[in-house]
Amino acid sequence: MAKVIQDRLDLFDASALAKATLGDSIFSNMMIFGAAWQRGLVPLSHEAIMQAIELNGAAVERNKRAFEIGRWAVLHPEEADKILRPNVVALPKTVEEQIHVRADHLVAYQGKGLARRYRKFLEGIDDQTVLKSALKGYHKLLAYKDEYEVARLLLSSREKARAEFEGDFRMTFNLAPPMLARPGPDGRPMKREFGEWLEGPLRLLARLKVLRRTPFDPFGYTAERRMERALIRQYEGDMADVLPRLSDANRDAIAALAELPLQIRGFGPVKAANEAKAAKRREELLAMIRSEKNNTVRAAE
Repeated sequence: MAKVIQDRLDLFDASALAKATLGDSIFSNMMIFGAAWQRGLVPLSHEAIMQAIELNGAAVERNKRAFEIGRWAVLHPEEADKILRPNVVALPKTVEEQIHVRADHLVAYQGKGLARRYRKFLEGIDDQTVLKSALKGYHKLLAYKDEYEVARLLLSSREKARAEFEGDFRMTFNLAPPMLARPGPDGRPMKREFGEWLEGPLRLLARLKVLRRTPFDPFGYTAERRMERALIRQYEGDMADVLPRLSDANRDAIAALAELPLQIRGFGPVKAANEAKAAKRREELLAMIRSEKNNTVRAAE
């Protein structure tokens, strides 16, 4: 008897699988139903079950998908188990690990020269509090997302998605190219959908990253690219000015200045607005640091 049960027994966490694949454990019962049908325990045709789900009218497409996932789970238990395993990425903990991760990103972003520039800049910062802020702020400025980087990231995402899915894989791209996008009701550029044909131009664009920050960069003359390069020079100058002034009284303010670039997010008009806010905050922090009173300040907003 035990052997008979074992031969017909399939175990999987339907609640967890439903939540992981459909976002709600409520579909677990339908998954179990699908698993039972796949094992020949439900004397109904597939067509009859699909019609019953449609007639019920409640979350039709998701219930159909839950039924199919239940069927799949008993046929491919190892693959189902992989979905339930926590996909936890170990974050870098030490300062050197954090610098290493960002330096590697800069190699992929531009090349070894930019990574060396990043490391050399940080070598001049002895204070750990300021260093922890600068390693993030300086990296943010050096790795601004221009057209070349967007192309590289889109292609990277495509390759990761392709590795996860089998069969006829299709992917579209939603972009707002500066020269093609029209402003929406809120004044921001509206995104357009581009088909798979864009993959070729994206690959070419990603390879052209060698033109970045050279006179031959066609995108380097836009106001946004000029602003981004100016922010790097400004940051390097500010840190060269304030680091010799470092004291217990202004450490928090200098650390806040070092991390300020993280507030300059977005693209186009969004980034311009955030840069304007950051510029005001920069002036406030510089005034605190240069103050002769040397009182302890609160650098956080």
